[in-house]
Order: sequence, then structure tokens, then C-alpha cells
Amino acid sequence: MKLTGTTALILACLSTATLADSSNGKPPTATIQLTNDQSGANANVAVPEDGKKYSIKSLWGKTAVAKNGVVQATSAQLVAFQQDTECKIFGDDKLYVELDARKTWAQLKGGKVVNLDRAYVVCDD
Repeated sequence: MKLTGTTALILACLSTATLADSSNGKPPTATIQLTNDQSGANANVAVPEDGKKYSIKSLWGKTAVAKNGVVQATSAQLVAFQQDTECKIFGDDKLYVELDARKTWAQLKGGKVVNLDRAYVVCDD
């Protein structure tokens, strides 16, 4: 199989990106923005793409979407991610939103303000 210059360059870039992520021992991250349309507040947080649960309160609890320590949002948006990133926000034992490269934005409960203090996020690549 013959590799063109462009193909070789693309493969080299992909290999370098993979090595960079794995060389520091840390998983890649996805940046998620929570927004509260009622208050106008929003905040971006980097979430590790390692398949583990992370508390929304621990990640966004000291950001603009938290009022008196309570995280409230109306929507979520995936703003920085890899092509194979998948993130899910769960709360009250049910799925609120699922975000990926095809669906980067979603409302929570029809755009109503949702208390996310007991919710969590899981991202994987």
C-alpha cells in the first residue's frame, strides 16, 4: 500500500497526539459547559475521559453556575472533545443528557432549572 504525503502526515499527527496523552499518564479530558439560562451563568470544566463517575458538585460547585454552593443548570454543552468522546450526566438514578461529537448540546428536563448537586458526569473516549 502506498502512502501519500498527506496520509503520512495525518497518521504522524494522530500517533503524536496519542503518545502525548499516554506519556503523561493522564487520560484526555472533555470540556463541558453547564449553563443556567435563568440566571445567565455558565461555566466550563474539564472532565477526565476515564469512564469514572465525577460529582457535578465537586466539579462545578465553586463556579458561576453554583449559587450558595448549589449547582443549577438548564443545559449542557460539550465544548472541547475528541471525535470519540462520550459524556453522560446522570441524576436521581436517570440519564439527564448524553453528549458526543454528533450531539454537543442538550437541555436538561426541557430547559427547566435543575439542581445537580446529587448528579454526576461520566466521560469516556
